[in-house]
Amino acid sequence: MMETILARFMIPGTFVKAEKFGPGLINDTYLSVFAEGDSIRKYILQRINTSVFRQPAQVMENVETVTLHMVNRLRAEGVKDPFAVTPALVKARDGGASVVDPSGGYWRVFHFIESAIVFDRIVDADHAYETGRGLGRFQALVADLPPARLHDTLPGFHHTPKYLREFDEVVKRDLLGRVSGVGAELRVVGRMRPLAPLLTDLLDSGALPLRVVHNDPKVNNILIHSVTREAVCMIDLDTVKPGIVHFDFGDCARSAANPLGEDAEDPDKVSFDLSLFEALTKGYLREASGFLTDRELATLPVSVQVITFELGLRFLTDYLRGDTYFKIRYPSHNLHRARVQFKLLDSIESVKDRMKAFILRC
Repeated sequence: MMETILARFMIPGTFVKAEKFGPGLINDTYLSVFAEGDSIRKYILQRINTSVFRQPAQVMENVETVTLHMVNRLRAEGVKDPFAVTPALVKARDGGASVVDPSGGYWRVFHFIESAIVFDRIVDADHAYETGRGLGRFQALVADLPPARLHDTLPGFHHTPKYLREFDEVVKRDLLGRVSGVGAELRVVGRMRPLAPLLTDLLDSGALPLRVVHNDPKVNNILIHSVTREAVCMIDLDTVKPGIVHFDFGDCARSAANPLGEDAEDPDKVSFDLSLFEALTKGYLREASGFLTDRELATLPVSVQVITFELGLRFLTDYLRGDTYFKIRYPSHNLHRARVQFKLLDSIESVKDRMKAFILRC
């Protein structure tokens, strides 16, 4: 089947093989190999998970718009081979960006970036710096792309007040009788509740500009050069849509500056690593400071608090309603994840003034 699908794309050379590639948590991903004369070329073949992305045609329109824009920007900057440093689609033979198989599955092909590797966790301060720089570089490349050209494929994503309303409703109904066991977590939510509208109010008032953002800036979505260890580009563009830069920066900093990760064994040992935050921020601002407004810069620190609160809230809500969204490995897994995020949030609260001062110095 793989060879049949690949034959519908404009790939030069002769098909050699296609095999499963990467963890494949959402989409089905295959590394495809073609022989072209004495050369071997590789491509990434993916089938979009339509259970997660219910409007695959809109997702593909977004991906095509963003990748083409970045390739054109890179060419204008003098980059001779943009395909080597950014995700770029291979056209289908009918001129489209994807093909649909007889079962309704959506497939697309990307040029494979040979020089890059991925990491699941931050290794050190240098890696944090390059992670921030990779995010900033992506945002800089799409800073002049009008958000109105993209579909909102994830309505309500990162709308923290919406998640808070869902939480309140789940607590009120308490269908599984779990609320009595989360008293400490309820107190955290009560104390941190004022964080929820901070970003959305600024967006709604026009104080923060709407931009094209990635929405899933986790560490392993930023490719790192295998030799130089410099950031190459961001991948997994299915979540790209209109938003504010704070959704990306807050989530990236939240995850990168927590060395123990979202599944830390002991939540009490979780803390926000300020040195990793500073390294990531330096890298980010090296690329992004040229297009960010003063208001955007000033509100970067609070975005880390808001997004951390939001994720903890989502984990806790899912636990209370029966673990219907996040995959779990044991019955209290989502409660444990919420406790990790709330402990991280406490740690962020204790250094928030130092975060603000650092960004002002930068």
